[in-house]
Amino acid sequence: MLRILLNTTVLNKGGALQTSSNFIVQVLRNPTEFTWHLAVSPQVAKEVESMGVTLPPGTEVFPRSPARDRAMRVKLRAWAEQLNPDAVFTFSGPAYVKFRQPHLVGCSEGWVTHAGWKAYRALDFPWQWITFGLTSIYKYIWFHSADMWVMQTELSRQGLHRRLRIPLDKIHVISNSCGARYFDYAESVRSFPARGQKVRLFCFAAPYKHKNLQLLPSVAVELQTLEPELDFEIVVTLPLDGPDWAALQAAAKRQGVTHRLVNHGPVAVQAGPDLYRTCDLLLLPTVLEVFSATYPEAMAMGLPIVTSDLNFARDICGDAALYFPPYDARAAALQVQTLLRDPQLWATLIARGKLQLKKLPEPGERSAAYLELLRKLVGERQR
Repeated sequence: MLRILLNTTVLNKGGALQTSSNFIVQVLRNPTEFTWHLAVSPQVAKEVESMGVTLPPGTEVFPRSPARDRAMRVKLRAWAEQLNPDAVFTFSGPAYVKFRQPHLVGCSEGWVTHAGWKAYRALDFPWQWITFGLTSIYKYIWFHSADMWVMQTELSRQGLHRRLRIPLDKIHVISNSCGARYFDYAESVRSFPARGQKVRLFCFAAPYKHKNLQLLPSVAVELQTLEPELDFEIVVTLPLDGPDWAALQAAAKRQGVTHRLVNHGPVAVQAGPDLYRTCDLLLLPTVLEVFSATYPEAMAMGLPIVTSDLNFARDICGDAALYFPPYDARAAALQVQTLLRDPQLWATLIARGKLQLKKLPEPGERSAAYLELLRKLVGERQR
C-alpha cells in the first residue's frame, strides 16, 4: 500500500477547488492500493461533503491557507513528518512548504507560467502590476520546492519549463475536464431561444482579475444597442457581499445597464449543472487561464460558447466557440448577436462542443493518470 498525503490546503475558490474536490471523491469512492491522508481547506471539505462523501477519519482541515499563514505552514510540515507518507501530492500549488518526502505538485497558475501583456492589462496600474509581479516571483520560488510537476496543458508545461528552468522530463500533462456530474448531461442540447424569450448569458467565474468581468457591463451596453428588442440578462456567480460584485454593479449603474446583470452568488460543485440548465449560452471574457473547466461544462450541458480569442481558449474549444478580441466589448456583443440570429450556427457550435468534450478525459481516467504519476514518483525515489 502506498501512503499519500493529499494537500489541498491553499484552495478556496475557482476551478482548482472544483477539480480537487472531484478528485477526492473519485479516489475515496474507488479504492486502490493507495491510502490517503487528507490535508484540506474548509472550502474543499464543504464541497466534498456536498457530493455525499464523508471525509475519512484523520483528515486535517486547515482553517487558514499556508500561503499567508506561517503557523499553517509549520503545522502542515509537522504533520507530514509525523505521517511520513510515501509521497505528498499538492493538487494545485504551490504548497508553501518544503517537504522531505517526494513531492508531486500541480500548477494551475497562469500568472506563473504564461501571463503576458493581455493578462496584465486587466490589472490596475501600477500597484496591482507590482503586487501580482512580486506574488508570481514568490510562487516561482515555492514551485521549485518539488520533485515532479503536473500541468493541465502543453502551453503551461512549456511556460513552467521556460520561466522556472525546470527540466521538461519532470513536468507532465494531464488534461482537465468537467466534473463527473456533467457527464450525466453529456447529451443535453440547449434549444435555440424562441422569439421574445429572455436570453440568459452565463458567465460562470470566480472573482479573479484575469476573468475580466469588468467588461460585462460594456458588453450589455453594446448588445442592447445592436438588439434593442432583445430581452436578455448576464448571469454571474460572485459573492453577493464582495467588492467585485459591488464594483460590477457600480460600473453597470454608470452605463445604465444595472437591470442586465444578475448575480446568482457562488455555486457549489454539485449545483453547477442545475444553473447551466437555466441559461442559454456561455459568455466568458477571461484573458488568462491554464484550463477553464467552464468550457467543457458548457459543452456537456449543450450551451454554445462565446469567449476571448486567446491560445488557451482555442486549445480547449477549437471550432466549438465564437471568439472575440480580448477587451473588445462591441466585438463580443456582435458575436452574441450573430449566434442569436442563426439557429444553424447555434446547433453547429453545440455539436462541435460535444465532439471536443469526447477528446477530454472523464474524471475516472484523469484520476487514474494522477495515480500513475504518484507510482512513478515513489518508484523513482526508491531506486
